[in-house]
Amino acid sequence: MTTNRRFFLKSLGGVVALSWMDLRQLAAQELHGNAATDDAVRIIIPRSYVPPADLSENYFRKRLTRAILDFLEAHYRDKPMPVWHRRFGEVDLEKRVYNITYWLLRSVQEQRRIYPVDPIWVMAQMMKESYFYEFAVSSSLAVGICQFIQPTAEAYNMLCAGRRPDHGQPPYRQYHLAGKVAEYYQLRDEQRSYRRNDRPAKRFTLEETLQIIRSGNADQYREAAGNYLDYLETYESFHEKRRQARDDFKLYLQANVEGRNIFDNRDLEFILNFDERFTYKKPVDGMVRMMAEALRARHGNILAAAIAYNAGLGSTAEADDPYSDYGKIPAIEQSTTYLSHVIVNHYEISRRMG
Repeated sequence: MTTNRRFFLKSLGGVVALSWMDLRQLAAQELHGNAATDDAVRIIIPRSYVPPADLSENYFRKRLTRAILDFLEAHYRDKPMPVWHRRFGEVDLEKRVYNITYWLLRSVQEQRRIYPVDPIWVMAQMMKESYFYEFAVSSSLAVGICQFIQPTAEAYNMLCAGRRPDHGQPPYRQYHLAGKVAEYYQLRDEQRSYRRNDRPAKRFTLEETLQIIRSGNADQYREAAGNYLDYLETYESFHEKRRQARDDFKLYLQANVEGRNIFDNRDLEFILNFDERFTYKKPVDGMVRMMAEALRARHGNILAAAIAYNAGLGSTAEADDPYSDYGKIPAIEQSTTYLSHVIVNHYEISRRMG
């Protein structure tokens, strides 16, 4: 008798007079919380949705891990994976994904009190975020498999690099750069404040500037044009300083995790005292909790919840009834691309489990 049959026959109390088609239908129901089809995207996840919960036999974990690996191998056997910049066979993804799914399923059960979350969707989204690379650092200083920026990570009780006094001392590498993260976020806030409060009322588009030149009336716009150019120069100065602080802090992060192995106990202890975003437990729990909170706020709309994770809950707000409860997908190119990739990941993983 196959493992698949044993699992479901046991769950049905030993009823054996079932056809293979019956077993496949039951498998789909068990694995997808009574979804109609294996690979369907449940756009609205109801409160009654029951996430897979059987951790004792690791059945779901093994199926989910295998499906993800099959998908990645099919596409990245002969070319580099995003984020990793290495081919599938050059990375031990099985160990990583199997460990991540352990913390994922635990968190899905714990966060059900907020809202039920589809674990397959979370893995599809995590794949888009980082391709399960624990040492990923983005251009916006988002870190780890779940790509948390510092303010959000700290809201979910994660230690972040540069936030303890000893992070700016030996034995940390490039320790003189530890304070750059505070400088980065201070410059970000100052830049936003400057744009909000000091931007000149009169601004010039290229078309308008060309029309002024053609009309020969440039003198009457000289002062306004000078004010606007001064504003642009100051704004760009903020941007350049912020970019330098970001690059310096990224160097600090990468210097301290370079050559480390999250599966080595000594390295793990170092990482836990340096930046918990590079680990699995807290980031995964934070991601599941964020998704549960977004699903609750958007009445189970998984698309709006995914965008909320990527661009903030406020970006999905919708004022018009009957849509206000469910939110919307904003007209942000980066977010819509992100969402389209997550949907494909979900489909490809789901169908390999079916």
